[in-house]
Amino acid sequence: MSSALNICEIPEDVRKILKEFRFKQVESFEAVILKINATNHTIILDTRLEDSSIEELQEELPDQQPRFVLLSYKLTRPDGRVSYPLCLLFYSPTCKVELQMLYAGSRNYLVKEAGITKLAEVRELEDITQEFLDERCG
Repeated sequence: MSSALNICEIPEDVRKILKEFRFKQVESFEAVILKINATNHTIILDTRLEDSSIEELQEELPDQQPRFVLLSYKLTRPDGRVSYPLCLLFYSPTCKVELQMLYAGSRNYLVKEAGITKLAEVRELEDITQEFLDERCG
């Protein structure tokens, strides 16, 4: 039986945000951006994007610091079916090794605690496209 490594804690207020977001059906692109407070090793809310776009998400993400992005959007499939994928995007650009390890070590725990089944990882902002999200999250 495997368990997720718990390097960082998820405070109750963040757990509540994750739960609310998980059960929300969105009509547009929405995201919850989380970061790690390296001082006390907790996962905290960085920002929320509502009725947003991939371009706005790219603008919100820092160039040299990892982030966890819980995202959902309306996806209309070629056969007309509509779904609302929920996905955790692990954004891990080039940065200090210690910071990368802190995020990488907390990723699976966050996925487990948030009840997310789809995970995508990206290193470059330009790689976050609609096609990428549809392929990895849809």
